[in-house]
Amino acid sequence: MTKQTLQGVIEGTLMAALAAALTMVVPTVEWIDLSLGIIPIVLVSLRRGWKIGVYAGLLWGILPVLFGRAEILTVWQGILEYPVASMSVGLAGIWASRFQNALRAGRPVFRWIMVACLTGVGVKYLIHFYAGIVFWGAYVQWGLGPVAYSAAVNGASFILNMVISTTVLGILLRHLPRLGSSHS
Repeated sequence: MTKQTLQGVIEGTLMAALAAALTMVVPTVEWIDLSLGIIPIVLVSLRRGWKIGVYAGLLWGILPVLFGRAEILTVWQGILEYPVASMSVGLAGIWASRFQNALRAGRPVFRWIMVACLTGVGVKYLIHFYAGIVFWGAYVQWGLGPVAYSAAVNGASFILNMVISTTVLGILLRHLPRLGSSHS
């Protein structure tokens, strides 16, 4: 293992722990998933790439299960909505090289933050949308069918998390650009 890979694994592990801590301090609203843990996972993905991002997401997804904070109906639902959905946030790292190039050149990086968040958050909530139909369909409210209910709940969660993660990362990296650098 190279020194850079080891540094990435350590950083990914620390960011996963931070993501878990942020997720635990936010009060749960019955049907909206406000997930501040997305922020450190997207950040490490933009710093270190999608592999470290997916690794950090995997750890972040396993921690609620280990701490007994996961809502698990079946084994497959638990796997899909915790490790897999959380790992998908790390896919934001597919934009890491473009983000890093813009950062090094002193060009604006907000569009890459937005695209990265859209990728990671979008895939996460597509997974939750599917799980909402397949696994949570028996629990629908408001007289909606499983598809409409899952679209409403997961669509609202997607929008909320997309706005918050993009805004927070945009502000952080505008004022502390070194925080986004893979060379810090």
